[in-house]
Amino acid sequence: MPLQRGTYGIEYDERQSSPFRKLWLPAALILVVVLPLLFYRGCGGASERAPVSDDGVGQTRYRLPEVETPRERPSLWRHFLNFGIGSNVGKGRPPAAAATAKGDRWHDAEVSIPPAAKGQSPEVRKLLDQVTAHEAEDDLVNARLVLQQVLLRKDADDVRAFAERKIGALNTALAFGDRPMPEKAKHRIAAGDLVSKLAKRYGNTQEYVLKANGIDKPEQLRIGREIWVLQAPVFELTVFKRSSSAVLTLNGLFFKRYEVGLGRSAAVPCGTYAIRSRVANPLYRPPDGTPVAPGNARNILGSRWVALDATGATPDASGLGLHGTRNPAALGRPSDEGYVRFRNADIEELCTLLPNGTAVSITE
Repeated sequence: MPLQRGTYGIEYDERQSSPFRKLWLPAALILVVVLPLLFYRGCGGASERAPVSDDGVGQTRYRLPEVETPRERPSLWRHFLNFGIGSNVGKGRPPAAAATAKGDRWHDAEVSIPPAAKGQSPEVRKLLDQVTAHEAEDDLVNARLVLQQVLLRKDADDVRAFAERKIGALNTALAFGDRPMPEKAKHRIAAGDLVSKLAKRYGNTQEYVLKANGIDKPEQLRIGREIWVLQAPVFELTVFKRSSSAVLTLNGLFFKRYEVGLGRSAAVPCGTYAIRSRVANPLYRPPDGTPVAPGNARNILGSRWVALDATGATPDASGLGLHGTRNPAALGRPSDEGYVRFRNADIEELCTLLPNGTAVSITE
């Protein structure tokens, strides 16, 4: 179309006419309206993504996964085609979590995220979504690492108890299952290997070496077989009297929390101790000295007894120990009998994990 120079620069030559001449204004209006809309669809939502603060996350032994989930590169054409269709589907979730929202394990009754999680910060909700995605992929190690982040955040008070329960369940599955985890190693059985020697070499209990590998009897070891062992684990158990709970750590990281019951305060003094010995199905000797057989209703020690020795400046505490109970309803409150009591299943787990010499602290 011929152009000429006019008052305001280059202008169309009004002496020429065209059938499209009168359409330029509607076309310009359409571009003005549509282009910003497409741009918003392609890049929108970026303002909602706040950077995750590292405050309160603390140090961990292993590298934690990235908190932010990678986003797809914006596509104006893709968003234009999908405009108005499922715009809120999976919002705030990683792709894997959105795809499995109805079927993943978080939505099972036993491990469902508590309602309080809905009121958490966007960063905490994103971390929980990452855990969902890792579990959907059966990646328990990374699910545990992200939960460790949740556990140590200052803005996750309402879901901290949930994170502890879940970490405990994951640790049990990893430690006792045929699964790799950073704290485990594989050992190939060689001539002369005995369960007792392997347990001492790696700092495990004999019970753990057998149970973690599904071995019923020590003589079932066969040369050439590979077995799982914990690689020089450093466990520590801390009993908190006020909360009636005990926390187990592995290599300085949270492993599991247990509910406990306590005997008279004078019978469970605060201090530092070490495991001296472990006894399965112990006899109980009440004050009158008459032994009570295992399994008897009057035997308050349950299925295991763990004797403790005082360490450091802690005064000797004769007879102090950890034990099971035949009455789980007695947990969470003080009693006139016993010392530090656990559910039978919990004290059996601890006896399997903790070798003699493991540090035990009792604090208010």
